[in-house]
Amino acid sequence: MDMTSILITGAEGCMGQHLINILSIYGKEFFVSLRRANRSNVLGSRQIRGFRNQSLVNFIDLDYDNLESIVCHKLEGIEKIFLLTPNSNTLDVTKKIMTEAQRTQSVKHIVKLSIPGTNLRPPTPEGMMHRQAEKIIAESGLHYTFLRPNYYMQNFITIPFRHSIKGTAFYLPLGDARASFVDIRDVAEVAARILNEQSNKHYDMIYDITGRQHLNCGDISEILKSILGLPIDYVPISEQTAKRELILAGLKPESIVCFLNLYRIIREDHMRRISKAVETVLGRKPISFETFVRDHIELFKKRLNPLSSQ
Repeated sequence: MDMTSILITGAEGCMGQHLINILSIYGKEFFVSLRRANRSNVLGSRQIRGFRNQSLVNFIDLDYDNLESIVCHKLEGIEKIFLLTPNSNTLDVTKKIMTEAQRTQSVKHIVKLSIPGTNLRPPTPEGMMHRQAEKIIAESGLHYTFLRPNYYMQNFITIPFRHSIKGTAFYLPLGDARASFVDIRDVAEVAARILNEQSNKHYDMIYDITGRQHLNCGDISEILKSILGLPIDYVPISEQTAKRELILAGLKPESIVCFLNLYRIIREDHMRRISKAVETVLGRKPISFETFVRDHIELFKKRLNPLSSQ
């Protein structure tokens, strides 16, 4: 195994997919692991076929539901690890991976994806877990880079947003609060650039990754109207109503709690700050919300057209 090899954990998610695509363009050698190594299930088999269609056949089985599957010999030869862990057992997975990484002769650098709220005082419950995970990594003796992204723009086209749409309006519990929403593609490119970096310039750094605009949902409504040509309005709702919609959307209880906490810290104006992280690492401005909508225009039209099925 090449000593410059990279391991992408949690590769089956949206972040992992974008990161894999970028690293493939860079021509880097890398390995991927799924959060669950059960290849017999339909979803896991489909994801593996997709990776192989991209000529990505380098798999390392690290099953987050079976911590005994995480052993040092599987990590030997890996130099950099992109660490993406589920909220359900973030600390246990982080402790196990760091313990095994320290036993290798090769692992030098951990790039950890944290979540919004990690830098708050006090943080959200999920943020507290990720801060504790960051502490475990920082005290390991290995170099680290912590990525703390704001609320993703992509959340406006996924299940929670789809279930917030009623007719020609969308309903969210955000009031008039503003946030610097960030495109997940920017976060993935920041991670890829750091993983591809040959120097130590990103060692032991923390990047709060935000978008370039602090927008409220009224602003988003106007952007959607302008680009889609549809009469789309924003209606603020209570947290209880939002919780009911998330339950109807079929989200797991822990995901519902996470979204409600995200909504709360947006309402409390904790996500409106605009950072320079994207410009610092990538040398360009973050993707604007207008560009995000144009890049996903067909999906937005499908979601928001009152004549289409929801």
